[in-house]
Amino acid sequence: MDNQALRQKYNDLQQNNVQLEKQQNELKSHIEQMVQSEQLLQRDVRKYDEAPEWQLPEPGAFASAKSFRDKVVIPFVNKLKTLIKNLTIQCVRLKEEVLQLRKEKKRLSEDVEFYKGKIKDMSDRTELLQEKADDMECVKRYAGAEQIDTIIRKVKEQERTEQQIRRYDRS
Repeated sequence: MDNQALRQKYNDLQQNNVQLEKQQNELKSHIEQMVQSEQLLQRDVRKYDEAPEWQLPEPGAFASAKSFRDKVVIPFVNKLKTLIKNLTIQCVRLKEEVLQLRKEKKRLSEDVEFYKGKIKDMSDRTELLQEKADDMECVKRYAGAEQIDTIIRKVKEQERTEQQIRRYDRS
């Protein structure tokens, strides 16, 4: 692989890493929003302690227990049951969403670490290739650019010839 291709791959890996970090930040933001929603929900829960529609009224002076039960208590209990069902469904959905977001965050974190490793490897390899390119420039200055170009051309020509011989032998 030549130096330019490695640099391009290195840049691509850095871009992938930036994308993954952006996705990870979005997930963190989403989790923070869920926490804020939970805080709002807790504030809303207080209304059940204070709001008149959630209070069981005192029975009237002439109300019988049966009529109070049928007209006030049973509808109130049914209202509570409906509320509890809805809250339970929402809670289960939120729990599932949180678990899914945690899995996604973990996967993205692993991907980020993987790409960080790849970038480090590519960076090390780029440095090594840069050292070799610098060494080649030193050799070119010492031996002369034309002589080095001639040697490279001859070696490449010899490699092509050997490749053609191998192809011919296979067929």
